[in-house]
Amino acid sequence: MKTQSLKKLNPTITNWVISLHQKGYTDDFLSITPEKLQCVQNGESFALVDLRINLVDCSFDNLTHTFQYIHTIETQVGCRGLLIMNGILPLHN
Repeated sequence: MKTQSLKKLNPTITNWVISLHQKGYTDDFLSITPEKLQCVQNGESFALVDLRINLVDCSFDNLTHTFQYIHTIETQVGCRGLLIMNGILPLHN
C-alpha cells in the first residue's frame, strides 16, 4: 500500500484569513511591481502610495518553509482585501 504524504497548512495563516474575510477583507491582492498591487477579483492595479496598508501578522508557512507576512489592503475605491507574501510592504496610511 502506498503511503501518501500530507502537507499541513499553517493554522495561524488560515485562521487570520478566515477572520479577516469575516471582517470584509475579501479581495485578494498580488504584487505586480515593487510600486504596484493588483486586485485579483477585478484586475485593477493600484500604486502603493494610494493604498492603506497594514501589517497584520507574520507566520512561518509549513508549505513554503518561509515566513509569510499578512497585510490588509484598502483602496480609495472601496476594495478591501489581503496580500500574503514573504516580505513586508511599505506601510502607508
